[in-house]
Amino acid sequence: MKTNITEVLGYLAIAVIIISLFFISIRFTGYDVTSNQTGVVNVTISGAGALNFSTALLDFGTGAVVGGQAGATLQSNGTGLNASWTGPKTTGQLVLENIGNVNVSLTLSTNKTVADFIGGTAPTFKAIVADKAEKTGACTGTQTFSSYATINQTLQTACAVFGYASAVDEIDIDFELYIPNDAITGGRTIGIVAIGTYT
Repeated sequence: MKTNITEVLGYLAIAVIIISLFFISIRFTGYDVTSNQTGVVNVTISGAGALNFSTALLDFGTGAVVGGQAGATLQSNGTGLNASWTGPKTTGQLVLENIGNVNVSLTLSTNKTVADFIGGTAPTFKAIVADKAEKTGACTGTQTFSSYATINQTLQTACAVFGYASAVDEIDIDFELYIPNDAITGGRTIGIVAIGTYT
């Protein structure tokens, strides 16, 4: 049998091409090491203080100072006897909630004087601040209103730190009124101004 040199060279050329393609494919299919890349996602969340009166109305109802008495003391937290008042005993309070995402320093004031609110001879208007029963630790640090204290148009610290976490974000604000027997008659209102300062 005669070997055709052209045929052998043809087979040899085909083998060289196949081997060359094999080594080229190794280089393109990942046997060489490549570097890993990392991407970054960024967000900046700002602190925001926000307050909300979830109970925004306290109504002491209708009544009058009992005849012969100099005045009557009414307390919204239910501890006052209201013995010199003809109206019902009031229980209830304003409820203030920190709905922001930071602790704030809380100050309270009124939008008018006690003379404009109640009138008469030596009226008083006082407030007391306490954690809501299930929110122990909401109001911490210096507190002007840890017991009944006069509230007026001057900003006064109610909570040095008023928490924002859901377990510590609500306080009760109760009030005490002294209504003299010569007070202004008719419906009387006063606004409570709550300011939260984030530092």
